[in-house]
Order: sequence, then structure tokens, then C-alpha cells
Amino acid sequence: MYTLFRKLEKMKKNILITWTSRWIWSYLLQELKNENEVIWISRTKNGWIWFTEFNIDLTKFEFFNKILNYLEQSNKKLDCIIINAWVWHFWKFEKWLNKKYEEIINLNLLSPIILLKELEPFLKEKAKIIFIGSIISKKFMKYAAVYQASKFGLRWFAGALKNEMKWKRIYIINPKIVYTDFHNNSEIEININEEKITNLDDIWKVVIDILMWIENRFEIDF
Repeated sequence: MYTLFRKLEKMKKNILITWTSRWIWSYLLQELKNENEVIWISRTKNGWIWFTEFNIDLTKFEFFNKILNYLEQSNKKLDCIIINAWVWHFWKFEKWLNKKYEEIINLNLLSPIILLKELEPFLKEKAKIIFIGSIISKKFMKYAAVYQASKFGLRWFAGALKNEMKWKRIYIINPKIVYTDFHNNSEIEININEEKITNLDDIWKVVIDILMWIENRFEIDF
């Protein structure tokens, strides 16, 4: 792993990561900071000084211009985009407000589509686009119908994009449940066992393998 880090250091990349304030994404950001130039987008300000930071609600599409203006003025081209904004709670379908379902669809599905469209002119010729999906997009499960619909849509968007943008490299990573507090506000109790857990280090290793051209699969399931 040391040798791998040294190689990455010699090949610094411009990487944009969305929603990095918590959980998996904060972990990945910390791991990437020494070997890459990182632009991160998060609604919550963390005060980290070693990144280019944009505090943006990704459902407010009009604010994407802040990122586009920065890339244009700094003459930066992106080597990689890691898109992983999402929200999820376990609820019975009929019990949640329409506004909550709009939030899920806007953040999980529409924001990646619109952000990526706006960023396309700033991608290098062989840029990598990594979507963080979910294994739930390949299963039918109770109490997460709208979340599953958003992740299902993201998976098919990524697959269609792979066939259309053949000059780019498209990936989607589908983790299982990770130890986080993202479902604390859920109405339904979640029983978590070891077989349903994806380790943070495993996700990090896949990202590194993609950056190093070691991992070439379009879809990586955990």
C-alpha cells in the first residue's frame, strides 16, 4: 500500500467529491487529501483548509455556477468525479410527506444528473466518473420504496452513460449497509448483521484501484 501511495503522489489528480461532510465520504476525503488536489462539495462547512471547499445544497441547482466559475477561472480540468450525495430513511410508503419524497429524488437522482451535465466541459478526456450507488438498487425491499427508486434510476443512468460517453470511464460502486447514523430517524427498526455490512476500507480500496487503472469493472457490488 505504501508503494501505491507513492505512485499516486507523483501523479496528483484533480478530484471532485460531493457530500463529504459525514460518514463514508468524509473518510474517503481524508484518505485522498495527501495524494490529490481535492474539490469537495458539502452543505455543512467543516473548516478544512487543505481542500477547495464549496458549501452548497446539491438540491439547489442554481448554485452549481459557483463551482463552474471556479473551474473556469482556475483553468482546472477534472481527472475524477465521485458522486455520492444521498438521503435515506426507512418509512412505510404511505406515511411520509410528498416533500420528503421530492427531497430524496432531487438529491439522490436529479442532482447527480444535472451536476454532471454542467461539469462535462471540465472533464479530462479520460476522466473517471464514480457513482456511489447501493446494493439496494438490485433488490426489492420493504420500507424504502422511493429511496430504492432513486438508486435504481441512478444505476440505469450510469449504465446508459457508459454506453454513450465511451471516451470516459464510468463506474458505479454498490455498498451494503455501512456503520453510520443515517437511518436513526427511521420509523422501522433495522436489524444489522455482519453479512449486511460493507467495510469502509473496502470502499476506499476500490476507489484507489479505479484511480490507478487497476479496477476496470463498470459495476462493483459488495
